[in-house]
Amino acid sequence: MKEENLNKLNSLFSNLKTEEQKLKESQEKQKSEEDLFIEGFKTLCKNLIDPKMQEFRRMLRQNGYGCKISLNEESKNGTGINAQTNIKLQIARNVDSNFYTNNKFPHIMFTADKYYKKIGVHQDTIFQNGTGTAALKEQTYTLETLDEESVEKEIVDSIEKILMNK
Repeated sequence: MKEENLNKLNSLFSNLKTEEQKLKESQEKQKSEEDLFIEGFKTLCKNLIDPKMQEFRRMLRQNGYGCKISLNEESKNGTGINAQTNIKLQIARNVDSNFYTNNKFPHIMFTADKYYKKIGVHQDTIFQNGTGTAALKEQTYTLETLDEESVEKEIVDSIEKILMNK
């Protein structure tokens, strides 16, 4: 092979390896940013959202409603559907409801979207065999903007909508 062609190919291969390396480094950086966001969300859950939910749980139970709080990790099921990391407060009309036999209860859920670095609020007002709505609210938060006042306001708003839905 001519030296000129050999040099051209060597240059091409070298450039391709460099591009591939840059892409790999970029993906690794993105992954670590996503991991940091999820860790920040979990810390927020532990220090702010869960304690707030516990307050509301006590009040709801005192008034005859069942409650369950759960923190869920990101998961992928067999169909490829992703469940984002979230913390959820479920509400039942009966203080003795068994949340383990049926997971379909009205709830407020704070979800972590690691790709957009946003925290969403999902509200479901549908009791079993009933009507209502279930949707992600338009308002989103960041790790920095979700504070105690916002968490409390979101939970109160959701509980009101859930309990008013007959």
